[in-house]
Amino acid sequence: MRELFDIMRANPWPFGAGLFLVILMIIAENFGRGIQGGGDSGGDFSDVGGCDGGGDGGSGD
Repeated sequence: MRELFDIMRANPWPFGAGLFLVILMIIAENFGRGIQGGGDSGGDFSDVGGCDGGGDGGSGD
């Protein structure tokens, strides 16, 4: 464990970048769930062909 801390102290950039990416992904996931209002729909992009603009709504030709 001490060796790992020595490596991190000698070259902190890869570890700092990885930690930043993890935090960024957590924030992005929470932001996506906040827009949809819950996250019970199974994913961030589950209604891609959904109600506004896609699907079989059409103009009634």
